[in-house]
Amino acid sequence: MSARETAELLLQVGRLVQAEGYDGELSPAQWMALRFFARANPFSRTPSALAEFQATTRGTATQAIKALEAGGYLVRQPFKTDGRSVSLRLTSKGKKANARDPFEVLVRAVDSLDATERTAMRRALHQVLSTLATSGAHRRFGVCQDCTYFGGEMCGNLPSTDPSAAECLLLGVPIQPEDVGLLCVHFQPMNEHREDRPTP
Repeated sequence: MSARETAELLLQVGRLVQAEGYDGELSPAQWMALRFFARANPFSRTPSALAEFQATTRGTATQAIKALEAGGYLVRQPFKTDGRSVSLRLTSKGKKANARDPFEVLVRAVDSLDATERTAMRRALHQVLSTLATSGAHRRFGVCQDCTYFGGEMCGNLPSTDPSAAECLLLGVPIQPEDVGLLCVHFQPMNEHREDRPTP
């Protein structure tokens, strides 16, 4: 199969999943925003992070956020460390909607593959995304455990209610265990050398 045929298959999968998003309750853009905020870590639940994740403008991202807020799916809170910035989180209505996300059709299709196929697909798609991100001005998103800034257990130099909490070496803050698998706007792949990586 040629690279073009494979790319066309990816595009077709995307179109089918997006079509599933037209369920009358939320638009595909609103589903994507709701999905992002459900999967984003505390540092990344912002309008600008959503815009970067979707590779769209801040205005377009704000429209989806406002619609979700008006519908009672999202609520904004000021950041504890910076009252001027806001963090968005799902309400109970948003969590219920997210549980019946049309995207689950794709999740079930991927789950029908065996473990070896899923692993190979994940690696290949990560490589494709990385290539696309580096060829443009798009930021890459990923999870803490795959990030170059992910530090192991903290040595007690920062306060943490959980002694086994990891640390974000970029921000110098603890990462709670439940946040390790969530999306982060500051993600940098481990396999890339970063001159600006802080030393632990």
